[in-house]
Amino acid sequence: MSEHQQPAVPSRYTLAILLFEGFDLLQVSAAISLFHSLPGKFEILLISENGESVASQQQVVLNADLSYQALMAYDILYVPGGSGIETVTGSEPVVSWLAKQCRHDTLVCSSCLGAALLAQAGLLENHTATTNKQHFNWVTQFGKQVNWRPVARWTQDKRIFTSSGNTACLDMFIAIIAEYLNEETARKLAIALEYLWINDPEDDPFAPLHIVE
Repeated sequence: MSEHQQPAVPSRYTLAILLFEGFDLLQVSAAISLFHSLPGKFEILLISENGESVASQQQVVLNADLSYQALMAYDILYVPGGSGIETVTGSEPVVSWLAKQCRHDTLVCSSCLGAALLAQAGLLENHTATTNKQHFNWVTQFGKQVNWRPVARWTQDKRIFTSSGNTACLDMFIAIIAEYLNEETARKLAIALEYLWINDPEDDPFAPLHIVE
């Protein structure tokens, strides 16, 4: 490669979504819907510990594509929230896999309570992050050197993205799409979905409704 040549841009990026018993269906389906709306740009892979189907918090079952044994490099790794997060934060196989899987150039993101698992795996150390404000004090116990933001719709700190409760993940996903593709594409996608994208991470209209110290 000459000094004037630029590295090739991948024609398609891989998005790995971690599934666990009790994941939140809205947060996973939102990711699938948004990234699938851009044909040919993202390959979506659902991953569970044993590669088996997993039931969501709402008792809807999704089939996994891969297990933890599949040692692949992912461009984006997403951890959703859900009622089962308390169990997986105490699961050594899950925490260990997550810590090992995240390469230097992997974009890691979480929504809602999923930030607790990222923190438990040490992926949020010395980074800014946010989470569900209703459970803010529970989640923040997992990070010792994390700059937890009590007022933030979503956050970006280098290759780490986190979002607040449930639908805030939509704003984060559109921001990630802007990061990988461009902002024009992201805005057009939001318009096509008739969704008002909150692209300012500091615009957190729900934070005042919760008492967060």
